[in-house]
Amino acid sequence: MPEKIKTNIYYIAVALLLIAGMLLRILFYAYGRPFWNDESALAINLANKSFWELFMPLVHEQVTPPLYAIFCQFCGLFIEKAEYAYRLPALICGIASLPLFWAFAEKTLNNKIGKIFAIGLFSLNYQLIYYSQELKQYSCDVLLFLTILISYFHIDHKKFDRKLFALIGLFYAVSMWLSYTSLFAMFIVFVLCFIKKEKALTIFGIPALSFGVFLFYIKNYATNGALHNFWENGFIALNFSNFPLLIFNNIVFYFPDFSWKIFVVLMFAAGLIYTLKFIKYSENIILFAPVILAVLLSYLHIYPLYIRTALYLLPVVFLIMAKTFELRFFYKKAGMVIAGILLLFFTAYTFKTDFTQILQKKYYRETTPQLLQQYKKESKNTDILIVPHLTAINYEYYAQKAMLPAWSAIVINPELYEYDKVKGVYDTLPSGSYYVLLTHSGDKNLEFESLKKYAMTQKNPRIFADEFNNALIKFEK
Repeated sequence: MPEKIKTNIYYIAVALLLIAGMLLRILFYAYGRPFWNDESALAINLANKSFWELFMPLVHEQVTPPLYAIFCQFCGLFIEKAEYAYRLPALICGIASLPLFWAFAEKTLNNKIGKIFAIGLFSLNYQLIYYSQELKQYSCDVLLFLTILISYFHIDHKKFDRKLFALIGLFYAVSMWLSYTSLFAMFIVFVLCFIKKEKALTIFGIPALSFGVFLFYIKNYATNGALHNFWENGFIALNFSNFPLLIFNNIVFYFPDFSWKIFVVLMFAAGLIYTLKFIKYSENIILFAPVILAVLLSYLHIYPLYIRTALYLLPVVFLIMAKTFELRFFYKKAGMVIAGILLLFFTAYTFKTDFTQILQKKYYRETTPQLLQQYKKESKNTDILIVPHLTAINYEYYAQKAMLPAWSAIVINPELYEYDKVKGVYDTLPSGSYYVLLTHSGDKNLEFESLKKYAMTQKNPRIFADEFNNALIKFEK
């Protein structure tokens, strides 16, 4: 086949994959599902704080880069529906990362089959699509990590370009306030420039000043350290005893419902060995360094290497996997067939996850706003709303939207799943008419069945529930 035709096929394939990735991200975003608990916790801060207050410690143990939070809040000034407004920055970052990943693949991969495979994984990966429509900064983490690593290839290291270096330095200085993990990419670029003793080191003058202020901010204002304990499972033990389980949990998260996870392990191992074999080349160093740094940060208990907190590393993982196609065994037709089959399998399992339900308009997480409207419609002024502990944050945000008075609800703090425990606590309630709101739970099915069973033993029980056991349960005592 003539080289020109091969090149055209390559660009068509890339364009189709990038368009598919963009459309899937927009489709998920456009669905506009209600916020779930974790999103509600951040949305409460965005709804009730000023721009300046977003630099202060956030309520509900939220730790979000302040400029990213301000970006989300700014969108709320122009878009009325909060779910669309606050998630818009994640969508913008998710879409912008698609052509950026292609650019990074062009710099780090030498095989067109491998490039198509990597772009396919990045465009169609479920978690990257999902976090392009969630009120969290992880999509921004991916975008800025890629941007900073790519910037290394576009710096003229032989001469001092004052304007260019000032612009890049300013970008680096701002990035750390948008994405904490962007600091890891900056560190890698800094080390590479330092080793080569290049003039590009002058780029880091402005970021150094910003970093000094940033360290003061992190120490005094950003967090109380609660999330460090929350992500404890993401830290590697001193003897590496939990390392295999940690890697397995990450694979399960990044490739949900994909049964042949051994292929992921084998491809990553083969790609990593190939990368190490030719480590003297910049395109391989820039892929290998983030992996080593991520492991080191986890081992030192600085930053977890765990599920969504490590989403920024996923593009590098895909590119290392794609390095496999630079082995002689995968050249030409064999590589095309294997890449095509694997990509089809990865894609099939992505669609299996949620997109069928989205297309059928049956995909839900929490349905708190709908159930609160039902409560306003059904309840009387003397009725009391009971909110189980894990639903409380979701309720707090949407209660403001529904303009419910704070005194009309009580929170049951223990997490109650078994019927005997539910009965023991609810029997202590005084006589009256009650509604129980259940939309978020560690084991919603079990909690729903226990609450339903208890309600049926009381007077005038009524159950409003969907197929996912989001429920409003009424009873009288």
